[in-house]
Amino acid sequence: MTISFEGEITLLDNFIFSINTVAPLFLVLFLGLILKKKGFLSESFVSVGNKVVFYIALPASIFLSVYTAELGDLLDWGFVAFAVGASLVGFFGIWFISAIFIKNKPILGAFAQGAFRGNFAFLGMPLLINLAGEAGEARAALIMAFVLPVYNICTVLILAACSDSAKKVGFKTIILTIVKNPFIIAIAIAFGFQLLNIRLPFIISTTVRYGANMATPLALICLGAGMTFQGFDAKFKYALGASLIKVLVLPVIFVIVGYLMGFRNYDIAAFLILGGIPSAIAGYAMVVQMGGDGYIAGTIVVISTLFSAFTLTIFIYILRTIGWLL
Repeated sequence: MTISFEGEITLLDNFIFSINTVAPLFLVLFLGLILKKKGFLSESFVSVGNKVVFYIALPASIFLSVYTAELGDLLDWGFVAFAVGASLVGFFGIWFISAIFIKNKPILGAFAQGAFRGNFAFLGMPLLINLAGEAGEARAALIMAFVLPVYNICTVLILAACSDSAKKVGFKTIILTIVKNPFIIAIAIAFGFQLLNIRLPFIISTTVRYGANMATPLALICLGAGMTFQGFDAKFKYALGASLIKVLVLPVIFVIVGYLMGFRNYDIAAFLILGGIPSAIAGYAMVVQMGGDGYIAGTIVVISTLFSAFTLTIFIYILRTIGWLL
């Protein structure tokens, strides 16, 4: 079998596109890790940086994504239904299957949350925007508005059910956490501006854009600096298994099912990233707070981040080559 020169160029173009989409984000992330190891970044810098990202930079970026999007793109309830449904099915499926093999509750909780919860805010959103531009911004805003609350609820649910400690979180606390989330507030304000056709003055819109522009680099630097690997022990196999589910199994299932249900192009890209991004550091913090196995949760973050740099590149290349992603 021979491949024409034109075909070779197409394959090469797809490969370069895939690398150019994924590599810059992970290089900045690993730069944060190196700077922390070399002593350029302190724990206090990472802590404050994460707060700036969470409360200012990312909300500004999300606000602009919704504020500048076509209103029709923000009312795609079919996309929302699939994203939320896939996340819920993935969560309960992982919980049910892993409970058959893992009897230790703290390990089960850390394993399941790490295998399903992705770091969409810090990594998934910029990756989707890199891949899909303005179309990716609208889809990212929908995921932030509807899927991230599901992540939080499901994480609390399984950690509360699997915790050996007395640390329990009530339903009221969960609801308040969601309502007070700066991402949700930013989306609600931007959505209101869209519906009322309110246009921001140039000074305000430019200021918001400056805040949004620092979201991706600062988020990635802090994400990399916050990763810690605690070595190998007998529970490493659980962290490895959860990481493989996160970066291999979930994205394949999300993409194939989404394609069979009629989704195409950048919707498929969104489902790939939703399923295939690495596990969230926020999930690790919740595991520790609620009495789960911190070693497994932290190790999942590190392993899934390392693996996803390669798996996402390969998946994007494959999807472009077979014509599922243009």
